[in-house]
Amino acid sequence: MKNFFRSTGFKILLGAVVILLGVLIYTQSVGNSLIANLINFVSSPMQSVSTSAKENAASALEPLTDDPEALKEKIAALEEENQEYRKQLVDYYDCQRKVAQYESILGIKEKNADFQLVSASVIGRDPNDVFYSFSIDIGYLDGVSQNDPVITGDGLVGWVSQAYATTSKVTTILSENTQIGAAAKQRRESGVISCELRLADEGLVKLGFLDANTKIEPGDIITTTGLSGLFPKDLLIGSVTELGHEEYDVSKYALVQPYVDVKNVMDVFVVTDFYGKGEISVTTDSASSEGADSAKKTKTGDSTSSQPDASDPDGSSQDPEGE
Repeated sequence: MKNFFRSTGFKILLGAVVILLGVLIYTQSVGNSLIANLINFVSSPMQSVSTSAKENAASALEPLTDDPEALKEKIAALEEENQEYRKQLVDYYDCQRKVAQYESILGIKEKNADFQLVSASVIGRDPNDVFYSFSIDIGYLDGVSQNDPVITGDGLVGWVSQAYATTSKVTTILSENTQIGAAAKQRRESGVISCELRLADEGLVKLGFLDANTKIEPGDIITTTGLSGLFPKDLLIGSVTELGHEEYDVSKYALVQPYVDVKNVMDVFVVTDFYGKGEISVTTDSASSEGADSAKKTKTGDSTSSQPDASDPDGSSQDPEGE
């Protein structure tokens, strides 16, 4: 036991007890100030943040305490500013659309320098028209005439079936009145583009009167022949999707997917003049295409139209302006 009190471990323990007693005595002498200081040290940053938040909230709510008339003036000024921004946004979209139109015009003119084009926008569609005709915002005061072709940079859309002073009605290639001479140039074969309700619903047209041994295949590009003078030559129409046999004869037909989505097109061009307009050109393998174009214009109600006389197979007696 005596050795324990003389050991180093006892001395260390005794020193720790003395230090602890000293701390307790000091704490009692200064009261709770040490603890309070520790709490204040920890909470001080939080108090600073709270004070800053109160000041910011007061600053944000300060305008609400202003005079009501001043508030009304501020609101009116903000509304006017918003209206100006909306106008600028509309102008931006309008400019964007015009730029796209000009790019299309340049692309078309590069390939067809003889085209006289007038740009137009779709302003109305008849929801009851199952063949998707529409109205555009230009008319005969802008140089538009009945039967003028209507196109986009992607291809043929239809033709002007009625021209008024400042507006026109466009009949699309999905119409049952469609009869357009067309050809697959790579196959050197021609036929007649037509449509019917079932195909119009699917957004397709039909290239008919093909030979039973036709070489046309899916993927072939179909363009206008331009033989009747009603449409320019080589206007893109669409591509072949499939072939089939006619029900009542031995000929074949091809279903064609138009390049232009005529159901949703918004901006178009009217071709008011082009090289060969109104001039009839007949070849042996495409007389049916010419007659089909002539029939189409007769159906659309051209007051000057006349069909070729049955005794005049080359159509030379036909009025070239109303074919």
